[in-house]
Amino acid sequence: MTQPSRDARRMLLPLSMVVFAAVWTGVAVLGSDEMAGHIGLDGEVTRWDSKWGLLSGLGLIAVLVAVLFGRAERILSRIPARAVNFPSRRRKAYWMEGSNRDEFNRRMGEDLALMGGATLLMMAWLLAASAIIGSGDSASWTLAIPVLTYLVAVLGYTVHISVGSRYAIPSH
Repeated sequence: MTQPSRDARRMLLPLSMVVFAAVWTGVAVLGSDEMAGHIGLDGEVTRWDSKWGLLSGLGLIAVLVAVLFGRAERILSRIPARAVNFPSRRRKAYWMEGSNRDEFNRRMGEDLALMGGATLLMMAWLLAASAIIGSGDSASWTLAIPVLTYLVAVLGYTVHISVGSRYAIPSH
C-alpha cells in the first residue's frame, strides 16, 4: 500500500471543506423545507427535519471537524507524552523523545487532516443524500455503500498507521 504524499494529506482537508460548503449551499438554495433527518437500514425515512435545523447542525459539526483536524498538529504539541498511546512501547519511546516529537506531531497532523477531509466528504455525501431521499427515486445503497466504504477506508488507514511503516522506528 503506497502512502499518500505529504501534500495530498494536507490538501484533502481544505478541498473537502470547499466540497462540503458547495453541497451545504446547494441544499440551502435548492433543498425542500423538510429533509430526511433519519433513514432506517431499509432506506425508509423514519424522521423528517427542517432544512435549516439539519443545515445548522451539520454545518456546526463540519466547522468543528475542520478546526480540530486542521489544527491537530498544534493541538498535539500541547499534549504531554504520557497521554499519547502507541501499540508498541519502543515506538512510543522513540516518537515521544524530544528530538522526534515535532516530526511525530507533523506526521500525525497530516494523518488527522486526511481523516478529517474524508469525514467532511462523507458528511457532504450524507447531506446531499438527505436532500434527495424521500423523493421516491432513492435507494438505501445511496447511503450504505458510501458509509461502508468510508468506515473500511478509515479503519484500514488507522490500522496501517498503527502497525505499518508510517511510525516505524527508522533504521539509521
